Amino acid sequence: MAGMAVPLLQDKVATWRAWANELQGSRRSEFNEFNQRMGLTEHRAWLTQQPDGPAVVVVHDGPGADGFLEKLGTSDHPFDKWFRDNISECHGVDFSKPLPGPAPESVIDWRTK
Repeated sequence: MAGMAVPLLQDKVATWRAWANELQGSRRSEFNEFNQRMGLTEHRAWLTQQPDGPAVVVVHDGPGADGFLEKLGTSDHPFDKWFRDNISECHGVDFSKPLPGPAPESVIDWRTK
């Protein structure tokens, strides 16, 4: 499982919501295929308001979770490019390059299973 909080550009909240709606609506079958191709069994996102602005908390789980961002950043699949371009636009981050700073560190991991 991998998770992270990524700041969202203040003027891109509506754009991000529209994109998220597409993933759950008109492009849902492509999103399902994308997650299967990436080796994900769970892909969840929460929009949150932080003191310094909006952010998205994302959780990826499944066998492909640890290498998901790297695979996304190098994929030439048309849907993957569309996905990557949208998150880059909304977050102001070039996801085709390594993210700045260290990877998120798992500190607490409590599960019933």
